Amino acid sequence: SELRGKTLGILGFGRIGQATAKIALGSGMKVVFHDPFIENATIDLDFFDGQKISFHFENMSKQDVLKTADYLTLHVPAQKDYVIGQPEFNIMKHGVGLVNAARGGVVDEKALVKALESGKVSFAGLDVFESEPAPEIKILMHPNISLSPHIGASTGEAQDRIGLELAEQIITLLK
Repeated sequence: SELRGKTLGILGFGRIGQATAKIALGSGMKVVFHDPFIENATIDLDFFDGQKISFHFENMSKQDVLKTADYLTLHVPAQKDYVIGQPEFNIMKHGVGLVNAARGGVVDEKALVKALESGKVSFAGLDVFESEPAPEIKILMHPNISLSPHIGASTGEAQDRIGLELAEQIITLLK
C-alpha cells in the first residue's frame, strides 16, 4: 500500500515526532497528532530550491488519532502505564501499521501480538521492547514484526550531529 494519501497518527509531537511529520508530509501523507503538552504546532518544509511551505497542526484527542490513523508512530517519553494496550487497539482501524521508536513498555506487547494475529494491526516495527535487550520470543519470532536493537537514531549523520551538539554545550559551559 502506498503512503501517499494515507494518514499518519503521531503520539508524542516533540522534536522527533515533528521530524517524523516532515518526512510523512514529504511523502504525501496527512498527519494528525496527540501530545498532552503541545496544543498546536507549525512545521516548515524547506525545499532545495529555496521554497518553503508551512503546515499548521492542532492537537487531537488520542482517541481521534487512533480512529483515523492508517499508520501510527509513537514518540513519547517513558510512562508508568501503557500508551497502547488492548483498549487502544480496539479503537484503531483494521489493518493499521504500528511503529514504536520511543521507549520500551509503552506498548502492551501481549495485546500487540493478539492484534497482529486478528489482523487489527497489519505490521509492527519495534526499535524498543518491554524486556530489553532481548524481546519476548513471541515478539522476536512474529512474522509481521520488524525489530531493530534500539538503534533508530544511529545513523552516521545523527552521530555527527550529536558530537557537534555536545561540543557546543561543552564550549558554552566553559565560557
